[in-house]
Amino acid sequence: MGSKYAWTGVVLAGGKSTRMGQDKALLEVNGKPLLLHAVEKLKPHVRELFVIGEPRKYGHIWPDVMPDDIPGLGPLGGIVTAMGNARHDRLLVLAVDAPGVNARLLERLTRELPDDADALVPRHDDELEPLVAAYHRRCAGAFMDHITRSQLSMHGALADVNVAYLDIKPGDDGWPEDLFCNLNSPADL
Repeated sequence: MGSKYAWTGVVLAGGKSTRMGQDKALLEVNGKPLLLHAVEKLKPHVRELFVIGEPRKYGHIWPDVMPDDIPGLGPLGGIVTAMGNARHDRLLVLAVDAPGVNARLLERLTRELPDDADALVPRHDDELEPLVAAYHRRCAGAFMDHITRSQLSMHGALADVNVAYLDIKPGDDGWPEDLFCNLNSPADL
């Protein structure tokens, strides 16, 4: 049980939440803000855990909140900020709006990131889930290159690092149907 390495957990709380009409991280699901759900999910799998977002908005939920080094760069910017601040080389990243992610998936990500891979990204039906993934700090240089060229797509950045894939079929093999459901609008709640 557990990984042979120490991990840093990163919750990506940023994002404009325009379609939701309110801050997703603070949305209550089952009486708790989504941010707290995400923190509690990551906590058992990591040695250190922080939230990338606005300390003013989220500091009351979790003490370790850090703003993006450069605001407005989306998830790629958040992950690069995390890599620059993490104590450990391996980062377990979880978007705040993915409440279907379970402990089994997080554990597989930490256990199965190959030593020679820069990232382990879940894949289903040819869809990638780069915001519920494991990263090695080695990605930082390639990711920064994309940022300096204003290419903020996670998929584009992943094309420049050595990615391993975790193939999963939601609804099969005991995986929940809504494993990767994203909350983007009130209809998704």
